[in-house]
Amino acid sequence: MTDTTTRAAPSRRVFVCRALGTIAALALGATATLAPLSPAAAQDYPTGPITLIVPFPPGGPTDVSARLVGKSLGTLLGKPVIVENRPGAGGTVGSAFVARAPADGYTLLWGSTSSLGVAPSLYPNPGYAPMTSFAPIGMVGRTPILLVTRSALPPKTLQEFVAYAKTHKSSYGSAGNGSINHLTGEWLKEVAKFDMLHVPYKGGAPAFADMVSGQVDMSLETISLAQPYMANGRIKVLATTSAKRSPAMPDVPTVQELYGNDFEVYSWLALVAPAKTPPAVLQKLNAALRDAQNDPELRKQMETSGLDVIQTTPDEFRTFLAGESKKWTALVAKTKPVVD
Repeated sequence: MTDTTTRAAPSRRVFVCRALGTIAALALGATATLAPLSPAAAQDYPTGPITLIVPFPPGGPTDVSARLVGKSLGTLLGKPVIVENRPGAGGTVGSAFVARAPADGYTLLWGSTSSLGVAPSLYPNPGYAPMTSFAPIGMVGRTPILLVTRSALPPKTLQEFVAYAKTHKSSYGSAGNGSINHLTGEWLKEVAKFDMLHVPYKGGAPAFADMVSGQVDMSLETISLAQPYMANGRIKVLATTSAKRSPAMPDVPTVQELYGNDFEVYSWLALVAPAKTPPAVLQKLNAALRDAQNDPELRKQMETSGLDVIQTTPDEFRTFLAGESKKWTALVAKTKPVVD
């Protein structure tokens, strides 16, 4: 007689055991993925491409500098450094992405005053904390902010502009509410004890263009944006926000020497990695960054764009960042800018 019975189904206990075994395997795999590099793996770093996140749109000064340095780092490390733009919310979108990335040295952040200094205090829940979410590699460079007016405006010095603004309705343009330019302008009004209207723009370039055309009276911008107008005499540089006078502009005073109060502002760039990145990886990246900064051609390109090359150890940059975080947190709290 033909056996028409079917094989008995596995017991529920078997299914549960198999399911638990699968979950455990997946968990073990996830743990292995997120675990930090072993000392041997860290010494062999890098074995593949490195992604450098720029938290701003392509084409701007931050992006251009990242691509210049990234190319040099790739050559020195023997693996390509791929620049990826992840803009949004004042640099917080891309920065938060790196903060969540594996701490293996293969995802780095092109940090700046905006993303690591200003934005964490400006945006609610940015997704990272500058001092704890990242491991510093080193500073790349910095440039002061220039206080400029159009040549046709009567004041020739910052003191004359302050006096002019007290008797005329004056204004200044910035790259937007909460930008470095905006907060610097508000700080200037406080230390020089005068007032002028803030006009926010969607970027520094349109703000600068409107200052040149006479729509606003002052603009606070980096040297790279001002250089073409300085060359053709269409603007006057009234002061810089550096601690000391620039060798390139020895006749231009600093706000600090005119009004004191430790007034010092730089637009700076730095390289950081996710927190808990192995020290051996950080040391290798810091050494490569220093070698890149010492390359005469790259240094010339950076200095031509108005960026002073600054070399630091990871610990030196951490100390600098702590001071910057404190300064910008206080300025944001004082000015209470409304984010666009």
